[in-house]
Amino acid sequence: MNQSAKSLRIRIRQARRHLSRIQQHQHSRIISRSIIHSRFYRYSRHIALYLSADGEVDLSPLINKIHGHYKKCYLPVILSRENAIMAFAPYNKNTRLRKNNFGILEPVYQKKHLKSARQLDLVLAPLVAFDPMGHRMGMGGGYYDRALNHLRRQGQNSQSIRKHHPLFVGIAHEIQQVDALQAQPWDIPLHAIVTEKGLRYFY
Repeated sequence: MNQSAKSLRIRIRQARRHLSRIQQHQHSRIISRSIIHSRFYRYSRHIALYLSADGEVDLSPLINKIHGHYKKCYLPVILSRENAIMAFAPYNKNTRLRKNNFGILEPVYQKKHLKSARQLDLVLAPLVAFDPMGHRMGMGGGYYDRALNHLRRQGQNSQSIRKHHPLFVGIAHEIQQVDALQAQPWDIPLHAIVTEKGLRYFY
């Protein structure tokens, strides 16, 4: 990781953590509502999201609604830290959780119930920073980029996106937007971003 990327990650993560509890709660409600009313949510049945940490947008209001909408919810699980391999495990309010190597809660799973990103309709992902072109800066592990590698070959035109799964949507606070990010060849761009200021598509 170069020094400028490292300093940007530190700066944005600090800004995110410094949001007040009231701001966090407001953003959580607004963003969850925007997702629920979006066309990509309406047409998705198998949806991956995340449990928030470190000032990330809390999607609890969405998680509480998702099963009532007859949709299935999944959380990322780390299969190999060394090779940055991630899959997605079913999740509901009765699912047992445990901390992974990063200290992040993930479902206790059986391998036969895991899904790859290809088997999902929608992936809602946290991020550190994003730009107006749909480039995403994560934590630097490359898990989402590797899991969604098949999307790199599909292009960003709307016809291609409708044919291939999943739709990759970033979730962030507006303060996480930066003017421009230097995209790397392995980076998977976002199809859309949702912040408290609204929903933006990049195709």
